[in-house]
Amino acid sequence: MSTGDSAYIKTLNRRILIENIIKYRSISRSDLARLTGLNKSTVSAQVLQMMNEQLIIEKQAGATSNRGRKPILLEINGNAGYSIGIDFDENSIQFQVTNLLGHSIHSLRLNNKNNTPSEAMELIIKTVRDLIQTFNKQYDAVGLTGIGVGIHGIVARSHDIIFTPKMDLTDLPIKQKLEDIFEVPVFIDNNANLCAYAEQVYTSAVSDLFCITMYSGIGLGILKDSEIYRGFQGFAGEIGHMIVEKHGRECPCGNKGCWELYASEKALLHELEAEGLKLKEIDEKDVDYIINHYPKLMESFFDYVAIGLNNIINIFNPETIIINGHLLNNNQNLIDKLTDRLTSRMNNYDTITSSILGKDACSLGGAMIALKHYYDIQTLDFTAYSHFQDKQLVN
Repeated sequence: MSTGDSAYIKTLNRRILIENIIKYRSISRSDLARLTGLNKSTVSAQVLQMMNEQLIIEKQAGATSNRGRKPILLEINGNAGYSIGIDFDENSIQFQVTNLLGHSIHSLRLNNKNNTPSEAMELIIKTVRDLIQTFNKQYDAVGLTGIGVGIHGIVARSHDIIFTPKMDLTDLPIKQKLEDIFEVPVFIDNNANLCAYAEQVYTSAVSDLFCITMYSGIGLGILKDSEIYRGFQGFAGEIGHMIVEKHGRECPCGNKGCWELYASEKALLHELEAEGLKLKEIDEKDVDYIINHYPKLMESFFDYVAIGLNNIINIFNPETIIINGHLLNNNQNLIDKLTDRLTSRMNNYDTITSSILGKDACSLGGAMIALKHYYDIQTLDFTAYSHFQDKQLVN
C-alpha cells in the first residue's frame, strides 16, 4: 500500500469515527468498532490521536445493570473550539457563535440600516475580531474553526456573489478579506441554502429536505442526498421569482407577477398597511389579531402560498418541506390551513412543517457549514442533542 493510500484510509476512518461519535453523543470504543466495522486497534489509535488534539474527551458511563467496570465513553469536546455564522442582510447582520457540538454560545444582531457595503464589511470585521478576542480564551484548544456567511441573493459555486436585490454586494470580496484577516476558511452561500442546512443538522436529519424562507422575499434551500443543490453556477432556489400572475405586479427582477410579490411576509405587510394596519414585521402576538380581523386578505395570502407550494411539490417531490417565516413559525394550525389547500392527486410529500430555528436559521447554518468542513465529514447530525427543545412546535 502506498503512503498516499494509507493517508487516505486514515482520513476516511477518522471521518467515520467523528460522524458516529457526534451522532451517538457518548459511545464506547468497542461500540464504535462494532458500528463502523473498524478493528479495535484502528479505533484506539485514531481515538488516541484525537484525544491528544483535545478534540475527544473520555467520560465514565452511568449506572449499569452489569457487574464489573463501567465502560469509558467517548464524546466530542465541545469546549475545544467554536465556529461563527453570519446572516448578512440589508437592514441587519446577525452573528452566531457555536461550540464544536453545535450549541449556540453567543448570538448578536446589529443594525445595518443606511450602511454602505464597505461600511457593513468593516462592521463585520470589527465584530468578528471582538468575538475572537472573547472566545479564543475559553475555546483555545482548537480556537476558531471557520466562518460561514449567508447572503440574501445569488451566490456562485465559487463563493462569488452574483446578484443581491436589496444591497449591492457583488464587488465586495467578503471571502478573501475575512480569510486574509482571520486566517480561517470562510464559506459564502445563499441564505436559504444555509437555512436548509441548519434545519437538517438540528431538527430534521433527512437527506431530502427543502426550506422555504418567507421574510422580505421568498427563497428555497434544497438539500438533495444531504448535499446543497445549487444548479448550474449556483442559481437554483430562486423560487420567489416563479411567476404566478401573468400580468401581475412588477418585480425588481424584471418580470411581472412573481410569487414573492404575493406570498412573502413583506407582501403581506404591504397589504395590511393598505388596509390601515402598519407593522414593521409580523410578531407572534399579532398573528391571531391579523387572522381574525383581516380574514379575506389572509385567505388570499394562503391561496398564493399554496399555489407556490403545489408547484414545488409537483416539480421536486420533496420528502420534507420546512417553511420559515414569522407568521407560520411555531404555528401548526396555519400549516394545516396550507396543507388543506393542497388537493391535487399529484401532490406527494412526507412532511410540511414550520421552522423551529426561525430567524436564527441562516447564521446557525453558516456556523454549521464551517464546522462540517473543519471535521471533514459527510454529514453533521445534532438532532439528538435537543439544542432547541424549548422551541418545539406547539400543535
